[in-house]
Amino acid sequence: MRGTANVALSAIKVLLLAAFMLGINPLLRERVADIGVQPALLVFLAVWVLAGVALLALAFLAGPLARTCWSVLLFCAATMHLAHVGITGRPLGLLDFEQLLGLAGFAGNLAGFHAGPILSAMAWSLLGVVAINMPPFLLRDHPSHGWRKWTRYAPGVLQCVPVLAIATVVHARGGEGSNGMPGQYTAPAFAFVLGLEQAAAPPPEPRRAVTLAAEGLASPLRHIALVVDESVHGGFLDLNSDRGVDTGLRSASGTVSNFGIASSIANCSTTSNAGLRFGIGRDDYLRDLQRHPSIWQYARRAGYRTVYIDAQRHGGRLQNLMTPEEARDIDAFVQLDSATPVDQRDIQAGQRLREALSRTEPSFILVNKMGCHFPYEGKYPARQAPHSPTMARTYFGNEGDPDIALARIDGDRERMLNSYRNCLQWNTRQFFDQVLPSLPLDDVLIVYTADHGQNFHEPGEPHRQTHCTIGPADPDEGTVPLATITGHPGLAVQLAQAAKRNHGRASQFSLHPTLLWLMGFPRHQLTTDRGFEPDLLSPLDADGQRFLSTFFVRFGRAPVWNSIRPDASQASGSAMSASASVGTDAGTDAGTDAATR
Repeated sequence: MRGTANVALSAIKVLLLAAFMLGINPLLRERVADIGVQPALLVFLAVWVLAGVALLALAFLAGPLARTCWSVLLFCAATMHLAHVGITGRPLGLLDFEQLLGLAGFAGNLAGFHAGPILSAMAWSLLGVVAINMPPFLLRDHPSHGWRKWTRYAPGVLQCVPVLAIATVVHARGGEGSNGMPGQYTAPAFAFVLGLEQAAAPPPEPRRAVTLAAEGLASPLRHIALVVDESVHGGFLDLNSDRGVDTGLRSASGTVSNFGIASSIANCSTTSNAGLRFGIGRDDYLRDLQRHPSIWQYARRAGYRTVYIDAQRHGGRLQNLMTPEEARDIDAFVQLDSATPVDQRDIQAGQRLREALSRTEPSFILVNKMGCHFPYEGKYPARQAPHSPTMARTYFGNEGDPDIALARIDGDRERMLNSYRNCLQWNTRQFFDQVLPSLPLDDVLIVYTADHGQNFHEPGEPHRQTHCTIGPADPDEGTVPLATITGHPGLAVQLAQAAKRNHGRASQFSLHPTLLWLMGFPRHQLTTDRGFEPDLLSPLDADGQRFLSTFFVRFGRAPVWNSIRPDASQASGSAMSASASVGTDAGTDAGTDAATR
């Protein structure tokens, strides 16, 4: 009877293991069809055989310690892989994995907004944990057979074989080749490849010091502030559409020069923010990120006190590739208390900015706003919802399940768009309402932009990713606002003329040299042969409105650039056709009036 029970349990265990492997790899059949009958298919199938043998050995022959440790690791890896498939519609790749590591600080937001695919992935992965750890276990320890005490650890070591096999394929294919590989082993393989690459990499190139000579405080500006909003699609604001949300900037004191729809540096917060701080150029942006002086160093050389207001983090936590070394060049590092509600963070950030702008001492201030990174619900008060119906209000928008928020049904998609509009209106209007009223702007300049846009997808599209897409990306992911605010008469005229000339042509790559010029560095020093992009006052080419979606490249892989202009891309531009009828065309048609209002 005991033997019969073990046979039955063994059969159930094998079936559960098979269900686990197939369940977390839903794109397997599609991948096999893509490869077709060729030698590469043999390599692909060999990796799958190794993975199957390793998993069976772990489930039937491993000791308790090996089973427990590897169960946890495989659960995490499988969950990451399958959740990525559910959210993006594509397998987890090496660059996706590296990007997710850099976005660890947004893990809570990700879990809240994409709860559906993540919970489903966890359920399938938990099936594997159950199958691995349920009896029977065929290897038993006997004091008279010491070799079995060693072999009980061999199944754990065997798990490294498919990991190394996948890592070898990925390295040989220049970072590619993992598509369709067993998802429970891909993340460990990626970690191995990245770790090996880092260990073998030469020492980083030293960061350069500022060599340009600022003309004292030749700048007429006492304060310069760069405000970087979070996840703001420029076409949803009243600056660029008569039906956009009210930002308060149309009626702001001082002169608002609107450069219209601009392209971001990248479609992800980390890379866009870092690119802005280090003034990267298009031609050699990865080396620029490593070797260029920071904006803080330039500001200090020009005689400005440096201030960083971070509305997203607390407790001194750094983000967006900021290092302790960079932070040492910041004179005032301002973060809000952890108890500050998310719908109040931009209000308090605005108050901190106004305080800094009211000081006598000249300062350069960079504000990292809370903005509207998903989930959108929870980032504005329930009573402040002019756009309805919205997603249900649970803590921090946990009903932002992508099957609802980015659904295939127009009505559900409308709820998400309305929640986004409410978030935008609250966090932009409230922020500027704290900063601008009665503030003397005759020697103040505020530059307003965002780190990236948002892709809301047309109904029926299988993908759910709003930004940070790796590979060809929708134009909406790089579509951001760009405007300046100042009361200085001469500078206001110059910026208004530049905004008129370059309306709908600007890129964030032009921001860094513009800021340096405004700090007092001579424009004739900010040339392309010194590694600077053309500034906002130069005639800009509309073809330059391109953003990076594949940013960190290796093994000879080329970066991926995407245009935000409908006439240069076949992408859908879903936000442009949203029910609010806002977007690039609306902003461009506004013409001269939009450029100076």
